[in-house]
Amino acid sequence: MKYCILILALRLVYVAAEAQKAEVPDWLKEYNFDPPGECSSDPAGPLNPRESKLLCPLPVDDKSAFEKRSWHPWTYPPMCMEAENETDPKLCVYTYSKLRGDLGISLITTPETAASGIGILEDPDPKWEEWVRGIPLTVSDPPPYEVVDLKDKGMGVVANRTIRKDEVVMLRHPVIVRILDPRPWKPKDVMKLLHRATVQLPQKQGLEMLKLAHSKGGYIIDDIINTNAFGVLVDGVDHSGLYVDVARLNHACKPNMFSRFSSTTLGMEVVAYRDIAPGEELTFSYLPLNLASEQRQTLIREWGFNCSCSLCASPDDTALSDRRRGRIQELLAELDDPDVRKPGLVKKRIDEILDLCEKEGLAAQIGDFYTIAAEVYLSMGDIGLARRYGELAVGELRHYAGYDHERTKSATSFLEKLRREESV
Repeated sequence: MKYCILILALRLVYVAAEAQKAEVPDWLKEYNFDPPGECSSDPAGPLNPRESKLLCPLPVDDKSAFEKRSWHPWTYPPMCMEAENETDPKLCVYTYSKLRGDLGISLITTPETAASGIGILEDPDPKWEEWVRGIPLTVSDPPPYEVVDLKDKGMGVVANRTIRKDEVVMLRHPVIVRILDPRPWKPKDVMKLLHRATVQLPQKQGLEMLKLAHSKGGYIIDDIINTNAFGVLVDGVDHSGLYVDVARLNHACKPNMFSRFSSTTLGMEVVAYRDIAPGEELTFSYLPLNLASEQRQTLIREWGFNCSCSLCASPDDTALSDRRRGRIQELLAELDDPDVRKPGLVKKRIDEILDLCEKEGLAAQIGDFYTIAAEVYLSMGDIGLARRYGELAVGELRHYAGYDHERTKSATSFLEKLRREESV
């Protein structure tokens, strides 16, 4: 009943907001919709830069917005709450209603982070994006899936045709991005900002968001985000990002999909791990892929369900998987042993790790293991092999994590360092 009342209340807020659009206050008529930029930003990439696109406004909050009569580029003036400690910054909600055309996004963050992360609102230069990816991005159209009621599992996503390995079936952007650590501000103030962030979204997006599962209790919008959001970075600061369509995919400990993330645009791609048959449910893992069964079940119960995926449903398969994953951890620990750091012994362990990853379906983590191998060979003084595994690491991470994911950036920086040392 409370859920229905909330949806009704939000509908009324949307209707009221639409009605108010016709009544523009005098001070808003003087609003400068395109003020000059005052800080550096290069969201569209380095190709064909235009000076007008290399600028962004200084941090804006509720006070400065009304003093300057401008809150460019946000659609609405920010609503802000003071921190409990006077030395901490305000927390504000910023909404932009023209993301990638006509989509909406609301950020709940500090004024400084909103200003420095403003590049996520820009459409990347397509030539630069294709160059940095290495291959063009092609997203399936029409979508090769349907959202259906799976009865005992609730709503889920099912393939409506054959989906091929590495096919990108979905590219989505978050509707709400919230700072991960809200402790400096009063909980009731954070909830007010969450409510404002929702009602300022385009009506369709806001109502679709409210249909998502919620399992942890408390204010429903906060609960929906806690249940469904992904970790994202905005200018290096940890946030939670709510991707409505992506959140429809159910969990599996051995999934058939993986997500690829762009820290430049906050775009999330959903990609096929393997070939998928028509009628098969699309799933990905809510957890790191290399966890043992007991660790997974403990964490999964926090979402309010017990996993019944194919891996967890079979005690024999679960036991075999745990032995393999345990062995991977043993091998990684052995690589830290100075007595093992000899060419033949290191290669033997790396080959065994890769074999176990293939059997366990841990392809998305192979890039991280290649990075470890590169670091081991560098410590042994073999820069050639270190570079070789560094190159493999970057290739795998670009594919499975994303071309500008933090893990990929770190591996790329390490590889550049190796190349400089090799050229000396």
